[in-house]
Amino acid sequence: MMRRFNILIIFICLVSGCGLDDPVNTADETILFQREGIVESFGGDCSGVQIRTSSLNIHNLGQFENLKFDFSAFSDADLSSISIFYISEGETVNLMNLIDRDEINSSRTFSCESPEFNGELFLRLTLKSSVCTGQIFHIEMRDLKVTGLN
Repeated sequence: MMRRFNILIIFICLVSGCGLDDPVNTADETILFQREGIVESFGGDCSGVQIRTSSLNIHNLGQFENLKFDFSAFSDADLSSISIFYISEGETVNLMNLIDRDEINSSRTFSCESPEFNGELFLRLTLKSSVCTGQIFHIEMRDLKVTGLN
């Protein structure tokens, strides 16, 4: 009797897809950038704004319909920001722009329409605080994965 029950459970799982991930989007996803652990991390006091900009070495965004950014970030400075952008005709175009501590302080997934752009994609972290108590503030981004979706 128990054997029939186990066979029935296996059959139901095979037919209904128990425990299987939905494969609809996985075939149309391309990982463009992935770095586990710390991507960028720095600290400073309130005496000045600190900005770090780095290339993600991602080009040819026009071949994708959408972009997805998965990451975890933290800052204790209230005016900090994190942006992912490209430069077109001398102008900065933000694909993602988190403009304060509340937007930064959580793990998240952010999606946007992919631009018709073949240049380079950049990451910028800005550490800035409106409060000056002599405290050292911090900003960090971890586990960044950028995926192109069709």
